[in-house]
Formats: sequence, C-alpha cells, structure tokens
Amino acid sequence: MGFSAALQSKAAHEALLCRQDAELRLLDLMRRCILSKVRSDRDYALALSALVQQGLKVERAEDLAGSLVAKAWRGMLEELDNTGKAVRQNADCLERDTLEKLNTLHAEKRKARKQYQEEHSRIAQQFATVSLTSSLRAEAEAEAVHGRGSRSLSLSHPWRCSVMCTAVGL
Repeated sequence: MGFSAALQSKAAHEALLCRQDAELRLLDLMRRCILSKVRSDRDYALALSALVQQGLKVERAEDLAGSLVAKAWRGMLEELDNTGKAVRQNADCLERDTLEKLNTLHAEKRKARKQYQEEHSRIAQQFATVSLTSSLRAEAEAEAVHGRGSRSLSLSHPWRCSVMCTAVGL
C-alpha cells in the first residue's frame, strides 16, 4: 500500500478509518432503504392487483355490451394491472441485482478496511522495532566513542544485548 506523505500521520490514519466506517454505515443504510422500497413496491403491486380484481367484478355485464364507458374502464384496469406487474418486476430486479451488488461492495469494503488496519499495524510494529534498534545502536556507538565499549553496555543492560545482537544479525 503506498500513501502520500500527507496520509502517513496518525491523524490521517484515524481519518481514513473514520471514512471507511462511514462508508460501511452508508452501505448498511442503503441496504435497509432498498429492502424497505422492495417491500413497499411489492405491497403496492399487490394492492393494484386487488384493485383490478375488484374492478373486474361488474354486475350484469351483459347490459354494458358495446358501452364506451365499460371499454374505458376495462382499459384502465388493464393499465393498472400492467403497472402492478411492472412494479413487481422492478422490485424483484432491485432485490436480485442491486442488493446482490450492494452486499458484494459492502463485503469488499469490510475486507479492504481489515486489510488496511492489519497492514498499518504491521508497519507500525516494524517501525517501532527499527526505531528501538536504531536508538540502541546509536547509544552503543556513542558509548564506544566515549571509551566505554559495548561490553560494559551489554553487562549493564542484559536486555539490550539481545536486542543489539538481533539488530546486527548475531
């Protein structure tokens, strides 16, 4: 992962995590809203279908043979039925395709956030180890220059000897 120097501070790291969390929350909200729309659309389609069935129940239909009003009414009911079917198909498509893609995106975002966090932790741990090793090496070199030598350093601080030995590859 390569980041610009402006994104390498602790504040930038926190801002990136905050942004990722906000995007995950937004995706959750989008999923809930789409599910609500699907339910509402299905209910609306059922209501239209029930309305059409009720509108088709005409008493004494033989008296209305050739009536323009009856023909207009049947045309309106057919259009309502077609609208209900279209709304139902749209709800099914929305649930099948859009929610599937949204769930995939959510999983990818979650995975990317976890990977970023793990990578940041690994790099921070490596940096801490290298910083400690560098400071101990600098301290040992300073003591060697002043004539004390690294033997006195290792005797006075046994834990430093193991760190120094691993740092220089012994």
